[in-house]
Amino acid sequence: MVDRARLFELKQKGYCCSQIIMQLGLEDAGKEDNPDLIQAMSGLCDGLRTGMVCGILSGSACLIALLEPEDSPVLIEELTEWFRGEYEEKNGGITCKDILAGDQLNRTIKCPRMLEATYDMVCEILEAHGYEFKNRQ
Repeated sequence: MVDRARLFELKQKGYCCSQIIMQLGLEDAGKEDNPDLIQAMSGLCDGLRTGMVCGILSGSACLIALLEPEDSPVLIEELTEWFRGEYEEKNGGITCKDILAGDQLNRTIKCPRMLEATYDMVCEILEAHGYEFKNRQ
């Protein structure tokens, strides 16, 4: 399970969803801090800054590709199918624009719940395919 206090702490630092996903993943995997990578992840914020594909999903795909590069195509497809099944119908799509639905309060209502559930699913998918997290409880 995601440490909600840590998630909130990263949000308070100004991190967006894709940056939070990557930072949590680096920490749980026991990887070194990588401020340049976290900064690069900001390019995925707010749906590529244009309301396109959700940063939770795109950030998760990047984390999977970092931790399991050889198996990442299959694992990302599995994650994407799950994400679509969970969120597409509820939100009318999986873009940041669809999810926010013109209401910025959704950033504090919907997004944290989606981020938590998606991060847990990423970890579940990785672990099911043999990845061992060093610091995940």
